[in-house]
Amino acid sequence: MQDWYKLAREQTDYILEAIKQQPFIRELMNGTLPSDVFQFYINQDAMYLAEYKKVLATLGVKCPHEDDTQFFLDSATGIIHVENALHQIFLKDNELAHESSPTCELYTSYLTRMVANRSLEEALAAVLPCFTIYKEIGDYILEHQTNKADNQYQDWIDTYGGEEFATSVNNAVVITNKYAANASEEVLQKMKAAFVKASKLEWMFWDSAYTKEAWKI
Repeated sequence: MQDWYKLAREQTDYILEAIKQQPFIRELMNGTLPSDVFQFYINQDAMYLAEYKKVLATLGVKCPHEDDTQFFLDSATGIIHVENALHQIFLKDNELAHESSPTCELYTSYLTRMVANRSLEEALAAVLPCFTIYKEIGDYILEHQTNKADNQYQDWIDTYGGEEFATSVNNAVVITNKYAANASEEVLQKMKAAFVKASKLEWMFWDSAYTKEAWKI
């Protein structure tokens, strides 16, 4: 079959373009994003990653091929190192929040449910946007920014626009394509639905950070 990810990526291009136009991303790129907004984002991202690494580890265990299992286990471990490094840079003396925003809770709950209750193929499609969208946004910012020397968020930008992360993303795409190649049409449709929903949740996550989303009651 055709490259599954390429097709999914084309069908969700409108979501990626919407993310690029978000105030959070535009202001992050030019270094004018308010520090309190970025702090809110880093806090929510920490809580998201704490669950995402568990999702990846569980997904790895479900994979029948040893190399695929190892990739997701390594990715889960890598998140711990990246998370700690970014927190040391950006959290500094600020205390980590302990309550997830509604969107963060929705996103992590969705991924956990997909990995626990759905097919391996659907689970792979659901976790993929967190890899691919961050890579594309990191690349987009690096390509278009003019302030690399004095952007207060450059360490964050470099993390997701760098070669090491690119290799990890490519591996995740290759693995997902491999399982999609042998999937039925019904499963492929479910994979597409999972990829679309997770991509929308990526948009929602940055939007919720910019508005410092809180529980209404």
